[in-house]
Amino acid sequence: MIAKLRPAGMDRGERMVLVLIASALGCVVLSLTFGALGALAYMPAASETLLEGGVSLAQLRPLHTTFASAWLFLAAAAGAYAYLNTEFGETTAGDAWRFRIQMVLWGLAGLGAIFTLPFGIVSGREYLALHPALSLMIWVGWALFCWTFISKVRREFFARPVYVYMWSVGMLFFLWTFAEGHAYLLPWMKQRPLADLQVQWKSCGTLVASFNQMVYAGLLYIGVQKSGDESLGHSRSAFALFGIGLLNSFTNYVHHTYHLPQAEFLKWISFVVSMLEVIILVIVIKEVVQALRAKSLAGVAIFDASTSLFGLAKSWNMCLLFLALLISIPPLNTLIHGTHVVMAHSMGSELAIDSYILLGSFAFILGSLFPDPKVGEALIHAPRVQSSIRFLNVFLVCLVVLLVVEGLTIGITRYLGSPAPEWLIAFPPFFLVFGLGVAFFFLRLIVCWLPLMLAPAAFRNRSSIHSN
Repeated sequence: MIAKLRPAGMDRGERMVLVLIASALGCVVLSLTFGALGALAYMPAASETLLEGGVSLAQLRPLHTTFASAWLFLAAAAGAYAYLNTEFGETTAGDAWRFRIQMVLWGLAGLGAIFTLPFGIVSGREYLALHPALSLMIWVGWALFCWTFISKVRREFFARPVYVYMWSVGMLFFLWTFAEGHAYLLPWMKQRPLADLQVQWKSCGTLVASFNQMVYAGLLYIGVQKSGDESLGHSRSAFALFGIGLLNSFTNYVHHTYHLPQAEFLKWISFVVSMLEVIILVIVIKEVVQALRAKSLAGVAIFDASTSLFGLAKSWNMCLLFLALLISIPPLNTLIHGTHVVMAHSMGSELAIDSYILLGSFAFILGSLFPDPKVGEALIHAPRVQSSIRFLNVFLVCLVVLLVVEGLTIGITRYLGSPAPEWLIAFPPFFLVFGLGVAFFFLRLIVCWLPLMLAPAAFRNRSSIHSN
């Protein structure tokens, strides 16, 4: 696919952005595919068929989570490269070479994951299951990415908008926390299981914070570019989100380690800071959506994928804030720990907040790469895109609600020492239906944009196309 992404009229920087978008969408397709197969494992008949074919949930889950993480980081990186291309113009030869090397390293790591994880060649760690050799490829590629970005923005750094700070911090956090997540390789760490657990959860928490910073950066950058309102990148709420997100990067792991020995005041600091970040994020998304809607009202009133997805992310953020408040209270956390309530919260956050923001960013970036209004109407903001977003959201709501009900029921009965009620037996088919529905409409949305990846020159240079 990369060989085809050389359309006439696109400069080198634009081609790099398109390669990253295509790679990110490829990763989410793989993640959804492995996730859909994993959902089948909850059905007894389908699970037996998978096991007979040598496929188990234990093999599918690390593949699903690995490529889901790759989707988030690659998509966030695409936004950063879009900013560099817009702000600094033509890409240098050195930038291009670093980009080629990082993409080769990341591609080899992805292929390595596909050919190692199913065969048990794993680290045994949660969310960092890759063999250390593959992790090293990812880390080196990310270091090259950081080199390119920091070398561009370092001049007059403190005069730049807040989203530049967010990208910079997110990138550097990744280098540190990804390396920290591999502290288990140190001989003395193996002799200290409690410290190992603490470092593992601390690194995972800050690793999530690193892509959160980059996702927030993309949200603000697209908001500024799309609305023309430069104040969004310098507002008090945007800087508050950066500051509290930075603090939360060092504290948010604590509410994942309530079951480990630690001071009570640390738990409360983690709880308060995490809730503040979510509240301020709601305010920032609201400001961005208001600016985008004001811009759209001044023009033609048509469906806009970016505005729609950012608006849904805001609504989901408010709903998940309430859930986060509940599950972060220590007694309730103990009740639901290890149940599907945690999965509902993480899945909702990853899909309905991070992924919606990233997809909304993609809609705008693709619009800038393919500026013909006919392309936007027929592909980027097409009626099929609108319906895909609507049904994706409906199925995701159903899935998250079902997971919360099932998990809360299991937690309560476990606490009471009672067996799970028989009516829960009816839930797995619904899990499958709603999960496959989410996957289908997510993939349907990607398929709407797929022609832009496969034949970019045709759409870049076309004066008109017909909607079908």
